[in-house]
Amino acid sequence: MSIQLRHLVRAADADLLDTFLVSAVATLLIIRVFLEATGYPQLGGNGLHIAHVLWGGLGMLAAIVLLLLFLSSTTRLIAAVVGGAGFGAFIDELGKFVTSDNDYFFKPTAVLVYALFVVLFLATREVRRFRALSPEECLVNSVELAKKLAVGTLTADERDRALELLARADQSHPLVAPLRESLLSAKPAPVEFARVRWVSSAGSRRYAALVSNRWFRRVIAGLFILAGVVFLLSITATVAVIAGTLLGIEEARAALDEADGGTIASLIQAVATLAAGVLIVKGVFALRGSRIRAYRAFELAILVDLLLAQPLAFLDTGFGAAADVFIDLALLATLRYMQAQERRLLVQATAAA
Repeated sequence: MSIQLRHLVRAADADLLDTFLVSAVATLLIIRVFLEATGYPQLGGNGLHIAHVLWGGLGMLAAIVLLLLFLSSTTRLIAAVVGGAGFGAFIDELGKFVTSDNDYFFKPTAVLVYALFVVLFLATREVRRFRALSPEECLVNSVELAKKLAVGTLTADERDRALELLARADQSHPLVAPLRESLLSAKPAPVEFARVRWVSSAGSRRYAALVSNRWFRRVIAGLFILAGVVFLLSITATVAVIAGTLLGIEEARAALDEADGGTIASLIQAVATLAAGVLIVKGVFALRGSRIRAYRAFELAILVDLLLAQPLAFLDTGFGAAADVFIDLALLATLRYMQAQERRLLVQATAAA
């Protein structure tokens, strides 16, 4: 029995794929830090060794079971985090399975692992963005959100999102009119209950207030503008060194020789830094026109740095790069929240018009 591709409906909110990958990378880095700090201990004894690849398999199994047993969006988030952590623990031991002597420290493992992360990231993003959602996909996603009406957990934001998707569906479909009526007549869930992910505690409420502050947005924008300026200056300096080398200037040739770009890892880091820099500059220029597009470009820059450059830097420099990884994670969460805020303001402005 063949599967018709048109029946493969994409999710309108597919950010959980990024959550999965970020969880995987963070888990891998935490494992590397822990093992190096503790002298690579082994769990077991008397000839037994319980490798963390088994814990990785357990995490992925737990994620699958959660998705098969429950239907809530909270479960999907937990499954993405747990499954990503399991995949990170699993893939960390790749070196053992590609070498005849089970060498965990096999040097090319880093390139293989993080190339895999980049391919997964780009492939999933392409599936999500190669074309706009079809009217059928918009209707199905609206129905998915409307399921929360049955248990009373549909938030005002989710209702607005469902109505937006419903407006892009085929208006002649028999489900559209009654579904819109149900959504419009539904009473949104209380904010204190609905935002269990972020605002169920005083600390998360402070975070939401801070991120929503206009001055905080300006500080974030200023940081990325500064990063864009630094990137352009570094590109200018690199071009000047290369040009000087071509012109036969000895100082430029010496500076080029000192640059450590001969290893595969260094080349990958250079490409990742270039890609992230281009995205930051793109976001800076987009700030005046659309903060959503600017924040999205900044988010992509962070993801490129997080999924490619930082892991390789961590393997080169040890504990120092781990701090940069957690800074990236904090910026990623902040940018996503700011994008959600901007979308909410856009919906409100459209409704008022």
